[in-house]
Amino acid sequence: MRNAITFLLMLLMNTGKAQPQHGFWAFGFGAGIDLSSGTPLSISTPLSTDEGCTSISDASGQLLFFTNGETVWDRNHSVMPNGTGLFGHFSTSQSALIVPFPEDPQRYYLFTAPSGAGIWSGQPNAAYSIVDMNANGGLGDVTTANVVLEGPVAEKLTATRHANGRDVWVLYHRWESDAYLAYLVTCQGVEGPVVSHVGRSVLANDDGSGDSYIGCMRLNRQGTRLAGAWTRMVVASPTEWLSRSYVDLLDFDNSSGLLSNPRTDSVGGSVQQFSQGYGVEFSPSGDMLYCSEGGLMNGIGYSTIRQYDLQTPDPMGTAIEVANEYLAFGTLQLAPDGRLYAARLNGSTHLSAISFPEVVGPGCGFVENAANTGSNPSTWGLPNHWDTYPEVEPIDLIAWRDTLLCNAGSGILIDASWTHPFHVPTYLWNTGETTPSILVTEAGMYTVEMQLPCSTVVDTVEVLVGGTPFTLGADRDVCDDAKVLLDVGDMPGEVWWSTGDTTRSITVEPGIYKIWRMRLHRCTGRSSVG
Repeated sequence: MRNAITFLLMLLMNTGKAQPQHGFWAFGFGAGIDLSSGTPLSISTPLSTDEGCTSISDASGQLLFFTNGETVWDRNHSVMPNGTGLFGHFSTSQSALIVPFPEDPQRYYLFTAPSGAGIWSGQPNAAYSIVDMNANGGLGDVTTANVVLEGPVAEKLTATRHANGRDVWVLYHRWESDAYLAYLVTCQGVEGPVVSHVGRSVLANDDGSGDSYIGCMRLNRQGTRLAGAWTRMVVASPTEWLSRSYVDLLDFDNSSGLLSNPRTDSVGGSVQQFSQGYGVEFSPSGDMLYCSEGGLMNGIGYSTIRQYDLQTPDPMGTAIEVANEYLAFGTLQLAPDGRLYAARLNGSTHLSAISFPEVVGPGCGFVENAANTGSNPSTWGLPNHWDTYPEVEPIDLIAWRDTLLCNAGSGILIDASWTHPFHVPTYLWNTGETTPSILVTEAGMYTVEMQLPCSTVVDTVEVLVGGTPFTLGADRDVCDDAKVLLDVGDMPGEVWWSTGDTTRSITVEPGIYKIWRMRLHRCTGRSSVG
């Protein structure tokens, strides 16, 4: 198994400064590296795992705890009180994942995934426990253990932040189903799930063929894409098995928790190439995807890392092999030093790495022996860390600039609607209205306060009355998919197009376009292209 927006409640952590939390890596059979100095140094730990593991340090880089999903060790490498018997498993691809409480930096959710969808671990469920660092003299205690979410689930477990930059989505994949499960960690607890029935249905057959629960899943740091590694085996004859590995790419809406637009690539599935997919990881920008797979090539062991350029129209058609080794690659994990590390098997006492994960092709800089693990061997897994991405922008309720009414009688609709997967927001405008949007016919400053159970967001927009209307000329007709140049010419003042452009001219496809001229006053021009 293998902007006028203010958050009235402070964010738990500045994600742009989250790197010190992930400098301590415990993995393999007592192996580990310390990345806090910027250079990986080998360390030894009591952790033993075939695959999954995770760890967390505080904002200053001091280790708090680490786990293989079954046992939790504190900073002194001692087992925490109540820190045994958790519902993860040492032989689960992604056995555990840590999420801080949104309003309490001393408490952490520890999510776990079972081994083999319950076939090996004895229980099939997604679950979470709670670690309280206030307890046991600051060394921590597992104060709540094994709260069941649902099951059976595959060995996949990942997370990213909600669009509000504060709450956290935690994702699983339901076994023998096409369902992705997205739970949301908020100040009220673990809510959900949001269920997306999309992509492949993973199924096992009685003869042992079918899809495998093995393999990792990862959301990019921007919370916009998800990738997952899968394997499918079929019985070709009484003596022959064929195995093909898949890597799936989906779009993720970090406001709603829904997945869409599945795309896939695969290798193997022949007598010559017996392949199993395992690790997936994105570059820091989210524009590059890496996947590890391996097995047998003409009867000889092999393993590769493939790279995908997600900026292209057909990203899953861009596969480039950037590493090919005899010793198998396991999990891929982005590190605080900006490199993407690869676990190594078969008794290896080192990790490999992609040095420049944003670079397309061999220039990404594969290094075979990038981090030494001393005398302790690596195995399939590396710590399941997820929150090392740049700081996200806070939500913008009123997503347009201060505006001006040329004709006050016509009015303008100010819309601050915000959707939440589990709660209905309440609104209070400085006009006294409580609807998501209001119709404005007078100049002034308009402020709305949007209240959710875990946060309050305030946004303000200024409306002016006056100015001189202008025109971009007559509407124009074009053929098929032809494009048209809209140009404001020598008109004085700055401009702002409804497309967001601020240039003097833009090239557009059929549609309706507006422009705001900004001097002491501002008014709107309009053009229709169709």
